Amino acid sequence: MSDEKNNEKNKVEPPSSGNRPVRKEPGRSPKAALVWLVIMLIIGGLFLFKGFGSAQTREISQSQFETMLKSRQIATAVLVSEGDKVFTVEGTLAAAPENSKEKPEKSKNTKVRPQQYRTRVVYTDALNELLGFTNVQINSNNAGVWNFVLFALLPVVIIVGMIYFFSARQMRMGGHGAMEFGKSRARMIPPDELNVRFDDIAGADEAKEEISEIVEFLKDPIRFQLIGGKIPRGCLLVGNPGTGKTLMAKAVACEAGVPFFSISGSDFVEMFVGVGASRVRDMFDQARKNTPCLIFIDEIDAVGRSRFSGWGGGHDEREQTLNAMLVEMDGLESRSGVIVLAATNRPDVLDPALLRPGRFDRQVVMDLPDIKGRRQILEVHAKKIKTDATVDLDVIARTTPGFSGADLANLCNEAALLAARRNKEAVGESEMEEARDKVSYGTERRSRKLTEHDRKLTAVHEAGHALVALYNEKCTPVHKVTIIPRGQAYLGATFTMPKEDVYSRSKGELIAEMAMTMGGRAAEELLMQDISTGASADIRHLSALARQMVCVYGMSDKIGPWKCADMTVHPHLRIDGPTPEEISPETQKEIDLEIRALVNQALADARKCLTDHKEQLQKLADALLEKETMSVEEIRDLLDIPDPDKTVQSSETESAENSTTDA
Repeated sequence: MSDEKNNEKNKVEPPSSGNRPVRKEPGRSPKAALVWLVIMLIIGGLFLFKGFGSAQTREISQSQFETMLKSRQIATAVLVSEGDKVFTVEGTLAAAPENSKEKPEKSKNTKVRPQQYRTRVVYTDALNELLGFTNVQINSNNAGVWNFVLFALLPVVIIVGMIYFFSARQMRMGGHGAMEFGKSRARMIPPDELNVRFDDIAGADEAKEEISEIVEFLKDPIRFQLIGGKIPRGCLLVGNPGTGKTLMAKAVACEAGVPFFSISGSDFVEMFVGVGASRVRDMFDQARKNTPCLIFIDEIDAVGRSRFSGWGGGHDEREQTLNAMLVEMDGLESRSGVIVLAATNRPDVLDPALLRPGRFDRQVVMDLPDIKGRRQILEVHAKKIKTDATVDLDVIARTTPGFSGADLANLCNEAALLAARRNKEAVGESEMEEARDKVSYGTERRSRKLTEHDRKLTAVHEAGHALVALYNEKCTPVHKVTIIPRGQAYLGATFTMPKEDVYSRSKGELIAEMAMTMGGRAAEELLMQDISTGASADIRHLSALARQMVCVYGMSDKIGPWKCADMTVHPHLRIDGPTPEEISPETQKEIDLEIRALVNQALADARKCLTDHKEQLQKLADALLEKETMSVEEIRDLLDIPDPDKTVQSSETESAENSTTDA
């Protein structure tokens, strides 16, 4: 009784969910358990009836059978009729007497089973008197029928039943039944289960403002209908991966307080023809029964690709599904109260009919956050981890250009994991910077062992990059230099970090970047009197940048502002610009000469800069061999190169003080 009371005390009451139905946890169904129990009972009964193991059956003749009956060696007999007075007799022999030579050997812990026998006899009056004279247990002739049912027919029935049971269960698990392939797989999520608000989304103020109209319509549709306005029937969320498109859709449904149907674009496509179109129709039928509501289709490019961009022709399953979606979004039947949200990072491949007004009326761009947005996103994720006073989120936001919201969340998580590995109670500035470098460039690979010659060559190469960038004001500022392999950098790397977000670049900045790119090759020539394969990635980047300047950006005086190629288009899409066949051989020759001139000029600028500061180049290379990793502040202190930003700030402070003194 005490154990039962303790068990009742230890029971945890399920949380109350109000009027909302409680979800059943997935588990084994009672029907399946009952079927297994019946099968196990039948198998156990068969073993108990027939016995475990195999018994040796002894074949005897009728005369031997009569002799054994007289000597009382027969214990049981089962007579099965085969015809007119012909019977098959089966049974067990009696235990041999103690002085018998046929007594079987047995061990102390082994139980000897009775020996089985079988014979075929002609039933006569003498045999009948003999059976009546002895004390043999004779069973009815119907035993043969029961043996056939139990041991021949019943196993077949059990096997067929098990095959049917498992096949039916597999069909229910895989497709919810053979007749439910065409049913929609969209999950209806109540708004109170989403738990995402607009306040939880940072760095997307314009997108939230643009999409808030949908929330206002779902909350108060009559206000818009009285004026005659129509809310957009569909809204397409466009942006780079990790910018929060799915999170924005959840926030819209949660703020509006309406049912939220969620489905992926790949859930429509199946190997069976017509299944995708049937699922589209079923999904919109369910949505009309729950109006007002939201339908969110994630990665819609899986089913909404253009019908004219593929090679060849034909009416495939994806195109049929797209046609059904086009009709449901804007067809003859009205669907008031159903708003479709979709997300994609490839809007250029979507069908034009899907993007026209009446279907997806507007496109909300979820762009990469700027420095202010990154600061807000870092505040949201920094609340989930423990940070100390040394963490400056402004510095992290300034040094993470191009990071998406997912990247910043990963940065905070990596910093927390790093602090835990270092047995710290809170995340510090060093963990945040290390996590930033890990997310940006990869993990340090200190296990790679380099020879002393490779280390010296790498130090000279990276010192050349850093020195050219430090003495050129138009170069992207250097952030860190290392000779430790990190990420895809097989030897070393010079990391640059812009001071603020950059959306366009001038010709002078591109020329400065090209000179910095060739700083490593020029340093190898100057100090090592040799060149290596370490500059292969630099040459590839330099060549691509020079070709873009000539062919795309129009920064060549000889070629002029003429688009000679389109290097920004995805290779699997159609190229609308001029093809190489449309450019004359003379123009192609001029393009090659201009590209070569830009590359040679960049190498000459790097050689001149490093020749003028050869002693500092050697000093920086030696310091890198010793420290392996140096920040830009350490490099400036070592080479006594002033920071232009601090110089400007000090001059502004002095001018302010002088003006105060004059006043």
